[in-house]
Amino acid sequence: MNTLDQAWKLIEKTCEHYKIEHKQLAQMSGTNHFKICYNKEGQLVRLAEVRMALSYFLYMYCPLKLVQIAPLVGYADHSTMSTYRKRIEHYIETEDPRFYPYYLTIIDLASELDISMKLTRITNKHDVAFKDHRGYIYLAKS
Repeated sequence: MNTLDQAWKLIEKTCEHYKIEHKQLAQMSGTNHFKICYNKEGQLVRLAEVRMALSYFLYMYCPLKLVQIAPLVGYADHSTMSTYRKRIEHYIETEDPRFYPYYLTIIDLASELDISMKLTRITNKHDVAFKDHRGYIYLAKS
């Protein structure tokens, strides 16, 4: 089962990959908070897509609650993640050209860090439940 420490490592690796600082990702106020920034090399990085990809990945593969994930990726509270979840699932299903490359990058970075993707969250109720590739269900404490 993945851990909070692994979630932090993924966030750090993502920031390193996009050449941004975590404070840029985690900034919850200021101008252009939800849209874009330029990294250290002057390249455009869409913070909204990075946040959505990271938050969805962490939600699906780590036994963390939305209220734990939200501040890690720069959301003021968990309601933003709840609102975006169906939209993100649609982006993944349709391989949205703006969002999907960010999500694939998160998957690649997670693989490099040996973060398991064998267990997938199957409910968003009070218990954190995961289903493995064989269909077995596990409950995790968050």
